[in-house]
Amino acid sequence: MLILAALFLGGTFVGDDHWWPFSPWRMYSTSTGPDTAVRSTLIEVRTAAAPEVWSPAPLTPAQVGLNRAEVEGRLDRIRRDPAMLATLATSHGRLRPQDPQWLGIRVVQRSYVLKDRAPTGEVTEEILAQWDAS
Repeated sequence: MLILAALFLGGTFVGDDHWWPFSPWRMYSTSTGPDTAVRSTLIEVRTAAAPEVWSPAPLTPAQVGLNRAEVEGRLDRIRRDPAMLATLATSHGRLRPQDPQWLGIRVVQRSYVLKDRAPTGEVTEEILAQWDAS
């Protein structure tokens, strides 16, 4: 029991997210300011059925074999190397062979602006990374 307590304390004070389950639990210890923005990460895809249109796609294990948090945890690496997104297209093709093939994927971050903790209706989007099949 003392070993577990030491691991949790060590993770809290010097650990990072890769130390899971002994990492700091920042998601529970921080909050969004009353006049800031709440960010949401999503993917959009171009498919063989509609190659000119970017459409939102579920970022779920059933669609790509990963969930949104796993992609968000790798955003720095994905931004440096957008070719990593090709693995999502490959996984999608294996998991959902009946769906149109993905020809492109982009990671988009939407920011919902708050004023006094309420949404203002202002939404901005930033494309963080983009991959296109060659």
